[in-house]
Amino acid sequence: FYQLFLDPEMVYSSAYFPDRDASLETAQREKLDRICRKLRLQPGQRMLDVGCGWGGLACWAAGNYGVHVHGVTLSRAQLDFARAKVERLGLQDRVTLELKDYREVDASEAYDAIAQVEMFEHAGFANHERHFDQMRRVLKPGGLYFHQASVRRGGKGAIRPTPTTRVITRFIFPGGELDTIGMTVTNMGRLGFEVLDVEDMREHFELTLREWTARLYARREEAYALAGQARSRLWMIYFALFAKGFERGGTLVYQTVAQKRRPGPSGLPLDRASLYR
Repeated sequence: FYQLFLDPEMVYSSAYFPDRDASLETAQREKLDRICRKLRLQPGQRMLDVGCGWGGLACWAAGNYGVHVHGVTLSRAQLDFARAKVERLGLQDRVTLELKDYREVDASEAYDAIAQVEMFEHAGFANHERHFDQMRRVLKPGGLYFHQASVRRGGKGAIRPTPTTRVITRFIFPGGELDTIGMTVTNMGRLGFEVLDVEDMREHFELTLREWTARLYARREEAYALAGQARSRLWMIYFALFAKGFERGGTLVYQTVAQKRRPGPSGLPLDRASLYR
């Protein structure tokens, strides 16, 4: 079902479009590479991929940057698909994938870098502190943490569910809750991180969702056969709702990079030029 609308890397998160005419395939490869550059990955480093999905980032980082990647997921189907991809690409010596809750990753095996790409939305408000605390525990001092997540716009008062979010959490993402970028940055700073970089990708996700919608609609008869008409149409409605949400600015998505706090210099370049080609 997901192969009907995702790119060949099977990346189920916002792409990064270098321009509006770029293909989804180009935009997803660009996103994967930007994550690796923002983490300043170097050959031989160890990276944790939290919620590794179908293995797109793990294989990209290992194959193009020479790092050793440990990916964890709660989905047996994703794990099987990703392991087959690792074998197909001959990356068994650099990528290990495991069916495990990331909160159970052993803190004694410290990583140079951690990537979390749109898994955080599933954590729930009550678990945010535990999430960032776990990221700090399994990261080496001075290590970098990459955090990509969709968020609400925020504003005065408490964050309350809307009719749209009630539908989404009932049928698409049970238990899902969207943070705000302000709370994200505050929690990182409060729980042992120095925030280095925050980038808004709102319009990139709008373009991604419109592409997913068009692809799924074009192959809707195949989708009906695989998942049923009701579920397939619900997925297209979900994509359309959120495409409009990102267009209007009610929903946003950010890439945030932070360093596990330590005394002294960060050890990173003073300018941002190295993050871009």
